[in-house]
Amino acid sequence: MNYTKTQHTKPYAAISPSLPHLSTASKSVFVVGGSAGIGKAAAIAFLEAGCRRLALTGRREAVLSAAVAELKEKFPDAEVVTYAADVADEKGMEAAFSKAKDAFGGPLDIVINGAGAVPPLKPVATGDLNAWWSGFETNVKGAAIAARATAKYGAADAVHLYLGMAGMLFPANGAFPMSGYAASKLAAVKVMEYFGAENPGLRVVSVHPGIVTETEGGKKMVEESGMDWPGDDINLSAHFLVWAASKEAEFLKNKFVFAAWDVDELKARKDEIAQSPELIIGLNGFPRSV
Repeated sequence: MNYTKTQHTKPYAAISPSLPHLSTASKSVFVVGGSAGIGKAAAIAFLEAGCRRLALTGRREAVLSAAVAELKEKFPDAEVVTYAADVADEKGMEAAFSKAKDAFGGPLDIVINGAGAVPPLKPVATGDLNAWWSGFETNVKGAAIAARATAKYGAADAVHLYLGMAGMLFPANGAFPMSGYAASKLAAVKVMEYFGAENPGLRVVSVHPGIVTETEGGKKMVEESGMDWPGDDINLSAHFLVWAASKEAEFLKNKFVFAAWDVDELKARKDEIAQSPELIIGLNGFPRSV
């Protein structure tokens, strides 16, 4: 699914967090699902970009504590606050966002929702329906909860980045029964599209991070599918998120993009992208003149 001629699998110079124009030194950043996986990698990337006001949430207190200890060791001058909360727990997330805003003395500038659930890869007809539905609880309801919190506790021009997935765009494959994951992610990206349209002051972007097999979800996909997946470097997505939150990426407002796409090629088409319906979910081949 190429949109740019160059497709990346590893970090590269144009999205390096060390670039001055990508600096987040003046920004407060909130990472939902930041205790592990891509969320944690993103937290590190934003700290490398200069962020010194960072909030993380995670479901597991022990994992969250270990993550913050690691971050504080690497970045001792950063203020890192954590809150144990499930993204689908509205009261817990509300409290976390509220406390982060108070801790940082003002509204949040950048929110990354990296929380996600991969339900068992089972057919709709025979799989456990409650397990299947768990994907919607986390990936759709959780996305809405995080979005509502951004609208309430974020700055008027806050950036909200949601981690989607490319599999939602592929035709269904009976040999790879991932309806719970693909359908919930598809729904969530559409929710993000509405969220952005309803809150035009915010910049909402959905990002496919690539196939990151070293995360828990990635390992689960590999194990349950029995397929040999080519993995992308976790820092490709982390660094891309830093770039996507920058002013340089303002033209991606309300779009769905891949971390693998080359940002220089995207920038060369920024007017076309910003002023067209490209990179939003639609129906292929429709409408058609008949």
